[in-house]
Amino acid sequence: MDHHCPWINNCVGFWNRKYFLLLLVYVLTITYFVTLSLLWDWLQSIQWALDVYVYSTQKEQVDLLKQNMMIQVAFMLNGTIMVLMTMFLKFHLNLALSNKTRIENLDKKGEDYQSLYDIGAKANWEQIFGLNRLLWPFPIFSGSGKPIGDGIYWPTNKGDESARS
Repeated sequence: MDHHCPWINNCVGFWNRKYFLLLLVYVLTITYFVTLSLLWDWLQSIQWALDVYVYSTQKEQVDLLKQNMMIQVAFMLNGTIMVLMTMFLKFHLNLALSNKTRIENLDKKGEDYQSLYDIGAKANWEQIFGLNRLLWPFPIFSGSGKPIGDGIYWPTNKGDESARS
């Protein structure tokens, strides 16, 4: 087990770590897309607010105010989620590429250390995502898209192929 995730209400471990990382990538992709989609409307709402403040009376602008407030709130909320998800994905990608778990990281209190199970970034990645590169971006669990190993015995960087987890 890597860790229990309250957001998906499930434990993340050997058999579903790929899906957890893909979920983070998908969410981050959507937040970047929404940010780019809202950017022009957000800039327009700021321009509108400046124009209203300087040139207009507030009575005639109530409907536009509501619409522009919603754009402002949506943009700021999405931007906050985007920044947090970027940092969260970066953290979990670093763990995956060095073959560490969240629990190990908490146990070491964030200290820099070499995991016994770190067999190189490429092999660590393939251990999670499988050998077929075409299946990496998709939540497919079949043949060459499965994680490498059985989740009990792990290859180590000492050359011992039968280390127990």
